[in-house]
Amino acid sequence: MSDWLVAGGVTLTPWIAGLCAALLGWAGASGDRAARLAATVVGVGFVATIVIAIASVAAPHRSEQVVFGSTSAHLDALALILSVLVLGLSALIQVFAIRYLRGDLRQVWFVVAANLLTGFTVLMACAGSVSLFTVAWIGAGAALVVLLATYRPLAQARDGIRRTGSRFMIADTVFLVPVAILLVTAKGDIPLDQLGAVAESLPLPLQLTCAALLVVAALARSSQIPFQGWLPFTLAAPTPVSALMHAGVVNAGAILLIRFAPAIAPHQAVMIGVFVAGAVTLVYASAVRLVRPDVKGRLVFSTMAQMGFMIMACGLGVFAAAIFHLVAHSLFKSTLFLGAGMGVRQHAVDRDLPPRENCSPFTLAAAVTLSVLVPLAALSAAEWVFSPDVSTASTALLVFVAVTASVALGTALSTNFSARTFLTGTATIALLAFGYVALLQMFTAALEPATTINAGPAWLLALPAVGLIAVQLLSRNPRQLAHLRDLVYARTVTTALPRPPAIPRPPVVPRPSVTTGVLS
Repeated sequence: MSDWLVAGGVTLTPWIAGLCAALLGWAGASGDRAARLAATVVGVGFVATIVIAIASVAAPHRSEQVVFGSTSAHLDALALILSVLVLGLSALIQVFAIRYLRGDLRQVWFVVAANLLTGFTVLMACAGSVSLFTVAWIGAGAALVVLLATYRPLAQARDGIRRTGSRFMIADTVFLVPVAILLVTAKGDIPLDQLGAVAESLPLPLQLTCAALLVVAALARSSQIPFQGWLPFTLAAPTPVSALMHAGVVNAGAILLIRFAPAIAPHQAVMIGVFVAGAVTLVYASAVRLVRPDVKGRLVFSTMAQMGFMIMACGLGVFAAAIFHLVAHSLFKSTLFLGAGMGVRQHAVDRDLPPRENCSPFTLAAAVTLSVLVPLAALSAAEWVFSPDVSTASTALLVFVAVTASVALGTALSTNFSARTFLTGTATIALLAFGYVALLQMFTAALEPATTINAGPAWLLALPAVGLIAVQLLSRNPRQLAHLRDLVYARTVTTALPRPPAIPRPPVVPRPSVTTGVLS
């Protein structure tokens, strides 16, 4: 009985919240009342999940599992972390939406759809078998399409629904093929902890096919190249929808890769493909983000870039690092979306500021030197203190993080080179480095999957690092690269915009004859 109560406290609260909101809306109650009740119920589920997580820390060798025939829900460490994240963010965003959508005729629609999406996402995180994960995966995609229809009378919203729905339908069809092969091979449902044995029983070409198709589904749900076409066209949705979507749904690709790692990770060619897709998306989205004029557009491509980094980590076999970045990105990006209005105001203030003066060559050289040495020293010290024995992939990932930190510190120092800027930047990077390595070590100890991993080589991280450095150099407006900069700018601007509709040719009008004056 206690297992059922535990599972209910985690997985059922979003469904109860959505049902209550739907009943209140059908009974004619105000949207405010429905929204407040739903947010309260989800908040209770969030608190209950935290209590369960604390209890699981006290008893680390015990995990709750509820069996429904051949299907099961399993509350392991990954399920609890993701459930706390999704329920907490959903409750917060729904509280924000009470005031944001007050008086809106679609308020109840948003509340019901948001809880439907939350419920399927939590169910996907807690799924203990292939069939339950599949149902939750397809349900989460359908719930997202319903949520995007909050403002469906708008032409832009209908365009986003069409693009998202069509791509999800194709990707989900692709996802069902390996699922069907695995279920037929096992002659029934498969617990996720036994997935590796079933996948290994298949012929090698069929193993590779299943792994590649699973990766395709993961890339499509996380808006990775070549399936990036749907996410930029969801901006017509209200801000709470964007915050909920970017804080949870786009993370589903990494969840699939981790849950199905026993069928994907043993094949190095597939893992290299995962890495390449993430790396290309990271560089592409980072470039487009710099040229987007709108705040929400920049946030969308920032999300794509972060998802690319997360997929890259999965391709390197560092799954715990991917989950750590998933959690950090969800918290960070939901905050940015909910504060998008303040971002518009700040952008207007920054636009009216006078242009900054160019720094001297000596100042630029000092800024570059310090920006390289400080992050490397901080991350090296943190690695030596917390995790002296780390894998090559983890070390390479830390170097990649150091490069991005160097770019941030170098930009700050080249803008305002002063003792205050240097001390503030150094202290911030040192604090973040020690916190990053310590938390990453904790996630690795709790979440690293017990399966064979033939990941891509760590030196591949040099390729996206070079790409990001090139994007940063082009953004600094060098005269020597003006032609290349203009070309990249034009391509990145046009690639993120919808194609204009085709203009029909005018009908051909016959010309009068010169000799007779009649129509020829």
